[in-house]
Amino acid sequence: MLRFCIGVATASLLSLFLPIVPPFFSIFLAMLILLLCARRWPKVMAVFFGAGCFFASLSWQYQQQQLASSTLLEKNHIVLLVKINATPKVYAQYSQFSATVLSGPARGYQLTLRWQQPPLLAAGQHWRLRLRLKPLHGLVNPGGFNTTTYGWVNGLLAQGQVSKGPHILLQQQYSLRQLLLERVERAISPYATAPLLKALAVGERDFSARLWLGAQHSGLGHLLAISGLHIGLVFGWVLWLASCSKGVLAIGRQYQLALLLALGAALFYAWLASFAIPTVRASVALALLVICRSQLARLSLGRFWLVLVSLLLLVQPFWVLSASFWLSVLAVAIIFIVLWRYPLTQYHWRARLIWFLRFHLLLSVMMTLLTIVLFSGFSPVVLLSNLIFVPWCSLVAIPLLLLSLLLTLSGVSDVTWLWQLTDLAFRPLLWWLHASADQPLWWPMSQVSGVMVSLLTMVLLLAFLFIRKAMLILIPLSVLLLSGSALQVSTWQLHLLDSGQRQVVLLQRGSRALLYDAAPALAIQDIAARQLEPVLRQLGIRQLDYLLFRQQRTERQRQWRLLADYPVRQNNLDSFSQQGGVSSCQQLPAWYHDIQIEVLVVPASDHCILRVTVAGWRLFIPGIIDRATEQILLADSRDLTAEVMLLANNGSAAVNSLSLLQRVNPSLALNAAAFMNGYQHPAQAVQQRLALLGVPLLNTAEYGAISIRFKPNKLEVSSWQRQRLPFWVEKPPAIAETLVTTR
Repeated sequence: MLRFCIGVATASLLSLFLPIVPPFFSIFLAMLILLLCARRWPKVMAVFFGAGCFFASLSWQYQQQQLASSTLLEKNHIVLLVKINATPKVYAQYSQFSATVLSGPARGYQLTLRWQQPPLLAAGQHWRLRLRLKPLHGLVNPGGFNTTTYGWVNGLLAQGQVSKGPHILLQQQYSLRQLLLERVERAISPYATAPLLKALAVGERDFSARLWLGAQHSGLGHLLAISGLHIGLVFGWVLWLASCSKGVLAIGRQYQLALLLALGAALFYAWLASFAIPTVRASVALALLVICRSQLARLSLGRFWLVLVSLLLLVQPFWVLSASFWLSVLAVAIIFIVLWRYPLTQYHWRARLIWFLRFHLLLSVMMTLLTIVLFSGFSPVVLLSNLIFVPWCSLVAIPLLLLSLLLTLSGVSDVTWLWQLTDLAFRPLLWWLHASADQPLWWPMSQVSGVMVSLLTMVLLLAFLFIRKAMLILIPLSVLLLSGSALQVSTWQLHLLDSGQRQVVLLQRGSRALLYDAAPALAIQDIAARQLEPVLRQLGIRQLDYLLFRQQRTERQRQWRLLADYPVRQNNLDSFSQQGGVSSCQQLPAWYHDIQIEVLVVPASDHCILRVTVAGWRLFIPGIIDRATEQILLADSRDLTAEVMLLANNGSAAVNSLSLLQRVNPSLALNAAAFMNGYQHPAQAVQQRLALLGVPLLNTAEYGAISIRFKPNKLEVSSWQRQRLPFWVEKPPAIAETLVTTR
């Protein structure tokens, strides 16, 4: 069994580097061969058989999901029976909601839908809808959300919109959970901590942007979602209460009954949280624990962890794609290692305090390294936050919340005083989250190699296992890690963000950057909140020296005010230069640090056409122009040559003429366009012109965000899409690591 579990865990890690998912038949054939060889090499074959079982499960579920997806996408319009999963999000022009397919080969899978001017929508409604769907595809930017892997993990097949046509409301189902949720909302609505209470009572996180930021900056995100910690607390508290009833209930096999009662309470709490994936994993772990304990089976911590991880991965192999899965199971592994290596042997208060501080120090350092590997950054106050609020919430705040929740759901008439006490218990946590949100407490480590951090983590684990004074090496290793980014040579980089039908360019050096934004006015808030904020934080940019926008002066000032007043922006940008709100790109200086900026002025035009020279390399950015502007530009006799060109108008054929491309004579062309956009950008004619000139084209719809590092003798071009695991999820076209090597 142990070797089988090792094979499953090893195969799950190897699957992240596969270029494709192997066919099920080939895996099945290989497993038959392994069974024939099992008698001769039983120990080795057990490992390979475990790996084969994982790959078989992965391949089978991959093929089923692909089949369901192809069924939905084979037609431009499709009629489906769907169920609305949760309360839709209502915007000015449309409503967005998640739905479950109720019929056909895709039954049970999820969809993300938009509906313009819909009727009144509510959770639990069954609809017969005419839909226009497209493959699930998300923007790929530094620090951005990985929509594709999220779809595989959560069974989300496609995204689309409700088309015009007859739409029939079949029925409205009111679930018991929804009724209980409404009762809880009425009870907690008067309190300032209501978002926290709701998140930890029923798993609904209606957080403001400031609260989300505070959760990240404080390192307490794990405490604000119902996960293994909270399910375990419910299990532990109920088990403790049941153990206190000895002598009260004269029932045989009382310990087994107490285990079942505790498991039932934990499952009820997970049901209130709508069986979110973290609660499902915790429930499986507790069920396995109850089985072992009730059967009086002795299983070491290490074996229990291996069996649990193998069971989870065999049932749902796509969890290998989830960062939260690895964060959870590796956190449990770290806890087991620390508990085994440094057990509590003395029970007086001083020994308990020392053990508690040492436990949290080791756990926080290891979790910090793990966070850097998974999220490319960490919070410097994570140790302090966990030392204060994990014990406080575990021993005081969450028990009060659970008691208030139990009495409210039981129908007790007056529990207002208890909710008031619970609100007071969560006030310090709310204050800490808001205070953390107001400070730049997220330190990006994008320059540090994930391989180096992984190696350091392995060194620490080995030290815990074999060196008694392992704590002595924590400080030098941490200093080495944190100084890794400072040792990087600061060079100029260009980032063309994956922003759909928008041109958003960052020219970065260290913590300072120039932003060129050719987005339409209606997309201002969306870009600022959803794209720029995580990108700036991930890249470690704290100061924007110049902001160049497509809009006229009034719109430009409007966006400037948005960036200056946006809470997240204030916390991540230390200051803006006085030139940030210049009324025209003509006011840009000729030199910005050591790069040259040429503003190509077109008479009777408000367009901002730039040519930037960085380390001897020239970058041509025409922006959004019309055909008349292009003709005026071509009639000018000035030099337009550049090694890198950003196509105008997202690659439209109306501009980007062969004459312009010949005048610029680029060695590399970049383009920003949305995935499967209705304009069919970049146009086929433009691609043919570039092919005729032998110019390679990189499009954000295929490569995600594109980064160029300017070096004296070469350009290093990289795609953020290619940097993400697993390789088999997204396979962009081939790209050379260095496309331009000579001037």
